[in-house]
Amino acid sequence: MSTIDGVLDHVGTEEPDIDARVAFLVGVVGHRVLRWGSHVVTGRRIVMLADPAGTKLELMEVDERRGELDHVAYRVADVDRAHSALLAAGCTELRPPFDLAAARARSSLLREPAGHRLQLIAYAPDSPDLT
Repeated sequence: MSTIDGVLDHVGTEEPDIDARVAFLVGVVGHRVLRWGSHVVTGRRIVMLADPAGTKLELMEVDERRGELDHVAYRVADVDRAHSALLAAGCTELRPPFDLAAARARSSLLREPAGHRLQLIAYAPDSPDLT
């Protein structure tokens, strides 16, 4: 058993032209839009997509891309417990556990010792983000 007992849920990318990216991924690659929302920190648009197999990709609207990959998210049963375990394992808290109303989920954000951003997320059974 791992420290957080979670599975990979999605990856998030920064997108200066989110509409063009969605059009390409839906029209060419075959993704479907699960939901549009607002980023909890910036208020900018986000969109959660799924490919035909159900693998998810979160696009976050930005003016300028800071990096290719913003975060890797792990689905866990208990965000608060997993968050505490990762803090004890040396991660740094970027955002404590909070509720994501639009996703009907609970989430948190940490930085791994290697510098990567890691999101924890647990969904309600009726979440639009479940595939």
